[in-house]
Amino acid sequence: RKKSRHIPVRALLERAPDVLMSIAPCWVASPLSVSQLLHGNNQFFDMVIFDEASQILQEEAIPALYRANQVVVAGDKHQLPPTTFFATAIEENDDLDFSDGDNDKTIVTESIGGFESLLDTLEAFLPKWSLDWHYRSEDERLITFSNTYVYSNRLITFPSVHNREAISYVQIPHDPSLGGQEESTSLEVKEVVRQVLSHAEKRSNESLGVITMGIKHANRIQAALDRKLNSHPELSNFFSLSREERFFIKNLETVQGDERDAIILSIGYGKTASGDLPHRFGPLTQDVGYRRLNVAITRAKKRMCVISSFSHNDIDSNRSKSRGVQLLKKYLEYVASGGRQLPELEKFGGVELNPFESDIKDALYSKGIKTLSQFGVSCYRIDLVAMHPQKKGKPVLAIECDGASYHSSATARDRDRLRQEHLQRLGWRFHRIWSTDWFYSREQEINRAICAYNEAVRISDLEDINTKKTNMIDSSKKLVEILHKPSPTTRSPRPNIPKYSSINSYSIKELKQIADWVKSDGLLRTDEELVREIFNELPFRRLGSKIEERLYKAAGIRFTQQYLF
Repeated sequence: RKKSRHIPVRALLERAPDVLMSIAPCWVASPLSVSQLLHGNNQFFDMVIFDEASQILQEEAIPALYRANQVVVAGDKHQLPPTTFFATAIEENDDLDFSDGDNDKTIVTESIGGFESLLDTLEAFLPKWSLDWHYRSEDERLITFSNTYVYSNRLITFPSVHNREAISYVQIPHDPSLGGQEESTSLEVKEVVRQVLSHAEKRSNESLGVITMGIKHANRIQAALDRKLNSHPELSNFFSLSREERFFIKNLETVQGDERDAIILSIGYGKTASGDLPHRFGPLTQDVGYRRLNVAITRAKKRMCVISSFSHNDIDSNRSKSRGVQLLKKYLEYVASGGRQLPELEKFGGVELNPFESDIKDALYSKGIKTLSQFGVSCYRIDLVAMHPQKKGKPVLAIECDGASYHSSATARDRDRLRQEHLQRLGWRFHRIWSTDWFYSREQEINRAICAYNEAVRISDLEDINTKKTNMIDSSKKLVEILHKPSPTTRSPRPNIPKYSSINSYSIKELKQIADWVKSDGLLRTDEELVREIFNELPFRRLGSKIEERLYKAAGIRFTQQYLF
């Protein structure tokens, strides 16, 4: 409770290290904080873990390494390398015409002796484990492209039970009258803003992020969105900074580590007035440019929307040998097909069933249950997936057997617990058939499978009904909001009060005039709704406690601490 004369953390830790480490045995700090806070004469920690080690320079890691007995380094060499100040200055200039990347690597690595990161240095002699299970994407199509072209199909992904559109693509038509917009096209900016507002209105329960190739394009989108939000105060909650996964607009260099339910990737670069596409894609053309694209296209958990003013056909592979540009061309083709264009996505029938699995498939088919075999796109596939009897193409039940794929798992924990838990987390109903039970009690196992199938169909139908009810309730709420939304035509004339830059510039009398004008339409409101509407008439972006207290006073409402939360 002391207000002043605090002992600096560095000095306190030097004087009472055992006490502080007992109170807080786990510390989270940046490399710079380690040097600032921890005295250099003690090894305080048994272990230091570096996360995102591909972005940490060796010289930044030394202070933390010096203070620990053991080290764990976690990172992905296919994601962003460290960016020095010089490299960042170049990357922020979207006007520069980068070469194909043959000499660009020195920009990032010259000052650190040819090793680009802590991960790169320690990978040579530390024991290495590969974390291959992919958990972020709830639909395989969101990670399939990177898994194929970047990770050599090493990642283990899991099929989704939902039929929603996971990947969408919007191509902005070329307008010859809008020349000089090769770095950031105005029509694409407008489309991104439209998509953002549509998401905020229809999917406010899902988090959203916007990723751009260049900083200039990101700034233009932010400015255009801010102008639009002035006329949409009802969406302020979605864009609140207090949300756990708040909305963001970021360029490629600053998005690593972020994830959102939905991602909008805006390419930004456009054609000249004559219709030619300059093959200047900024940092994407560098030697490590493909990593930037890999980071951008793997941030989404549920859905991905890609917006560009040109198609994959406009990119000439002969004009740029950069791997990043080549992958961009392939990725635009992939998203244009909705995530169905890769040869690897021909997923049904590519793997033969063993006799045990075939016997189960035939037995269920004879009972009227249609199944798809080897469901999925990665090295892990569901043995059999039972489909809904009336709703074509809708899977309802995952059926796993202890066949070849089961025994190929490295550990019992993987095959007996983790795979089932993850499938259920993705929304699957799960049923297991053991080979010994099938051979000794075939009819009993068939009946068990039929019961599990019928239950899965019943639950699937209930979920569809609940979804429809939720959509109807949401529509009704929106209708009520529209019907009860105050209309300026029902109010008295708005008082002629200037818009000040500070709440303190308003007198209570002026704020009371605005409050009386809002209440003049005669509609019933809660105290919070009234204060919110008064706030919407002021030129401020955030309703802080200071503004809130003055507005409650102007509206004649007793202000209590509860309104701060």
